[in-house]
Parts: sequence; structure tokens; C-alpha cells
Amino acid sequence: MLCRILVAALLCLAAIGDLSAQPPNSRLFGTLQSDPSKAVTEHAAGIRVASLPIYWDRYEPAEGVFDSAYIASVKSELASFQAAGMLVEASIGIESPPSWVTDDQPGTRYTDQYGDQYTATADLVFSQVVRNDVQGFAAQVGHDIGLANFWAIRIGVDSTGEYSYPPASYNGHSNTYWAFGPNAQSSGPDSGRPPTIGADPFPGWRPGQTQYDGRAFTTAEVGTWYSWYLASLADAVNWQIATFRATGYQGLLRVLVPGTGFYPDDYRSAVRRHLDGTTAPSLLAQGVGFFITLGQITDRDRVEIVPTSLVNGTGTPRNNGCGTLDGQVDIMASASHEIYTWSSVRWITDIARRDGFTLVGGESAGNQIYPYYPGVMADAAHQMASCGLADLMWAFDADLYNGTSGSSLADYATAITAYG
Repeated sequence: MLCRILVAALLCLAAIGDLSAQPPNSRLFGTLQSDPSKAVTEHAAGIRVASLPIYWDRYEPAEGVFDSAYIASVKSELASFQAAGMLVEASIGIESPPSWVTDDQPGTRYTDQYGDQYTATADLVFSQVVRNDVQGFAAQVGHDIGLANFWAIRIGVDSTGEYSYPPASYNGHSNTYWAFGPNAQSSGPDSGRPPTIGADPFPGWRPGQTQYDGRAFTTAEVGTWYSWYLASLADAVNWQIATFRATGYQGLLRVLVPGTGFYPDDYRSAVRRHLDGTTAPSLLAQGVGFFITLGQITDRDRVEIVPTSLVNGTGTPRNNGCGTLDGQVDIMASASHEIYTWSSVRWITDIARRDGFTLVGGESAGNQIYPYYPGVMADAAHQMASCGLADLMWAFDADLYNGTSGSSLADYATAITAYG
């Protein structure tokens, strides 16, 4: 622990040579899972941002033991990108913790109401121990590599690094909520929760139950419980932002927002039904009510909201862009069916603007789930331009070269020329 404290102190000295500034009045285009061997070619095509994942489980396989060969490989990739003139977006490995974080420390795994523990990542929401380990790892990366080398750092919570609880279907159960571990359920002074997260307002209550403590459980109380669940998720994002800012990091912090999430009508219906899983069960359980949770992010300074759902086929017509009058629509009204015709990126952009975020970026959804097609890059660039997105990260770099329909390097270069 002492070495982690010393590293955190040294990290402030590493924030030199700020490489995070974005050129004024320009849009930036990049790729995910970037290949450093192609950086020079891609820069010539107009691509300006490369992504660099840093895997915690490879970096620190045992507590306080760091893999020098892996660290050298990260530095080498960073140097290759920078030599090609690329800005670099980093993922600091929070979603890929080494086994010692969860195997050797109690209360560090998300636990649902069925008692199942989620094994794909660590509980960043309800475990202060996990947050301490994350903070130490981020400090070590800053000491070894220098956070100021990064144009942006990705911020998320779930195992994919996005603003969400774990999946709602797990281990044969559905409608799974992830607030039932010992830390989340404890009401004592030594709960193990972060001090910024309050106790469960109704410990022991489970979604779907209409009784509590021998009496009827009201829908107002359901709303109170669910508000606590969402606010706890938002706290994990706010904590990450504050942690990186405390190091002196001045670059972008990009909060990754998956899909559309649930709508106000879904929320109202689910609460009336005591969150029993009959209304948008996967979305409610994952906490992806972005019309609520984006506004719970407390920092707006160099914090960018990033919908990761460009060209995911949503909207009528599909993959539509933003409209000039979107901000005048009453999105909370039950009769506001207009919002159901909006694409995911249009919906998330509108919410972000209403909540005061001036920085909104974007990522394409990826070819695996939402197959690309001829013209897909032009559609993505149109969404980017109409919604005023500052940047676009294309998923994935390999798809520029493997024959994926509509996703070649030449296609990307054409879109960059037209919309950059």
C-alpha cells in the first residue's frame, strides 16, 4: 500500500507536455483496436486518433508485481502512434482486473439478488477495496508511461468499459440487479462501500416483491430504491473522473454510453410493476436510463459523452441523424412518441446537450452485432455532422482491411474528406 501511495504522489510530476489539445474547429477521426504498424498509412488517410488498450491483468498479474515486458510493449506501441502523428486514446484496464483483485479480497464481485457473483470484472460501484486497487493501478500507469501522453482516457463501469451495470441475464437468471453483495446490503459503519454511496434504503428488498417488512411496498418506495441503484452507478463514473483529475491529468475523459437505454415510459411502467422484469428488464437492471444518469455526472469540464452506437440500425429511418428542433421536444411526456423514431446516437446526444455537456463524441457500433453495409461510413459521418459530434472512433481498425462491407480505409478517407 505504501508503494502505491508513493507512486500516486510521483504521478503528479508526470503530467508534462500536454498532448491532449484538440485542434480548433475540426472533427477528429480514429479507430478502435488500432494497429501501430498501420499508423503512418492511416494518418495519411486523415485518421488522427489511435486507441491503446492497457490490460491490467497483464500489467500487474500479482499485487505489486509488474510485467516489465508488457509495459515495454505498451510504450513501444505508444511511441509508434506518436511518431506517426497520432493522438492516443487510452483504456486504463479497469474492465480487465487481474484475478488477485477479486479472488483474494471479499466483497469485490458484483452480486445479484439470486446470490450469483459476476466473474467478468470487479465491483467498481460498491467496493472501496476495488476502487483503491484501481487508483493504485492508474497511478502506476501514470508513473511508468505518463498520462499526459494520452489525448483521452476512456471512462466506464461494466466489463466492456461502458456506463452500465453487468448484464441482466446471468447464470440462468434474468432481471438480475447487481446491488446485493455484502457491501451494498450492509448498513453498518464498516460496510466496505465507498463513503459517497449511501446504504440501501430498503435492505433485503428484491425487485418484483410487493411486500416489505410485513407490509405493502409502495411504488414510491420502489422509485426510491431504484434512484439509489442508479445514483450508485453514477458515483462510480464520478469517482473515476475525480481520480484522474486528482493526478493532474488535463485531457479528455470520455464516458462511454452504450445503446439507447430505456425511455421515461419504460421507467414509469417498471416502477409501477415493482421492477418485476416485465418492462424492458435488461435495460432497467443494467441501469441504462441515460435521461437520468447522464445528468448525475457532476463534472462537465473536458468530460465528453460518447454514444457507442453510431450506425447500429436504430431509428426511423434507420441510422438517422439529429434534427435542429430536437431540443424542443418534451422527452418526458408520455405522448412523446417522436423520440422512438430517433436513432440511439440522436437520443443520447439530445440528452447530453440538455444536461449541459458541450463535448459529445461517438463510436460506431461494430460489425459483429450490427453488420456494416455499403455506405455505412457516410451514414456514420452524417450522424456525426448533424449531431455536432467532435470525434468518431471506428470499430474496428481491422475492418478497414479485411473486406468488411462498406468499411475500407478508402471509404473512411472519403468520409473524412467530406465531413472532417
